[in-house]
Amino acid sequence: MIERAVLWMFRGLVPPARDNQDASDFLYGEIGKTDQFVRWVAVRPDTLVEGNITDYALHEGLVSSLAKPGQSSMANVAHFMCELVTEPKVWDEWEGRLPVIVDADSKQHAKG
Repeated sequence: MIERAVLWMFRGLVPPARDNQDASDFLYGEIGKTDQFVRWVAVRPDTLVEGNITDYALHEGLVSSLAKPGQSSMANVAHFMCELVTEPKVWDEWEGRLPVIVDADSKQHAKG
């Protein structure tokens, strides 16, 4: 409950956060998966960090909290985005969805 209030406050105070949320709401809610002209995937990293390509996990929704964020290396985000455009099977799996990417060695993901 408190986390939702903090997120709502961030969206109001930090314009990019609200813009990002509005864009994902539009893609997911208005465009959806069946638009004949727009095909999309919105990759959502957790806390972005520099680093090399490592193992990473993809999730349907958020896997960490504001108090205990996970990490997503920029290299892993780039790797996954390349996979989306070069591997039809990966694209088909995630098209019209909002995957969250978290490094496998991230302290939040290490538990599961």
